[in-house]
Amino acid sequence: MRIHPIILLCFFAAATLVPVAADAQVPLTDIRPLLKTLKKDKKLQLLEYLRHLGANIDDEIQQSYQAVAKKGQLQTVEYLQTLKQDPAKLPVTTVQWDRDTIFFGEIPEGSPVIDSFVITNTGNHPYLISRYTTTCDCAVLKYPAHPVMPGEKAILRAEFDTRTKAGTATPAIIVYDNSSPNKRSILFLKGLVSPRKQTRKKPWDD
Repeated sequence: MRIHPIILLCFFAAATLVPVAADAQVPLTDIRPLLKTLKKDKKLQLLEYLRHLGANIDDEIQQSYQAVAKKGQLQTVEYLQTLKQDPAKLPVTTVQWDRDTIFFGEIPEGSPVIDSFVITNTGNHPYLISRYTTTCDCAVLKYPAHPVMPGEKAILRAEFDTRTKAGTATPAIIVYDNSSPNKRSILFLKGLVSPRKQTRKKPWDD
């Protein structure tokens, strides 16, 4: 039995109008507009998820490398070479600190001290901090994980917890790096922490 051509044409047209199943949705090709609503920590979580799904970290690095300017690419290659070396065998460089001591004057016990040091790489090799130690657990140093390239500056944030530290305070921070001549720098926080005033106990408190 022959089917009339017009009937075949109508059947074909109807077939093309069938809705696409939900599981056949086409993914977005550019999710950057959506990323603008996320904070940095959330973006890093999303990146880890993409790696979980099979994203290639080498491809991520290559794409990021191509996205920066030529100067940044040269610095990236220099950083890459630095990462391939043993931290203990990095070539030394010279640095200049804006100061080696933060004088915070007199403050009441319990008040936090938050200040910063600025360092300039005056040498010919990348400057990299490997770790730091302190003379007490009351001091914390936040430093860049990436190297400071020749001619560049970096800010290191120092924090001092004055609780239970009444009296003259001189905590030291020893920074281990690849600076000349000793591969370390010593920073200080100095000031006077006035003791917390004790409230007189009332008779009715007993």
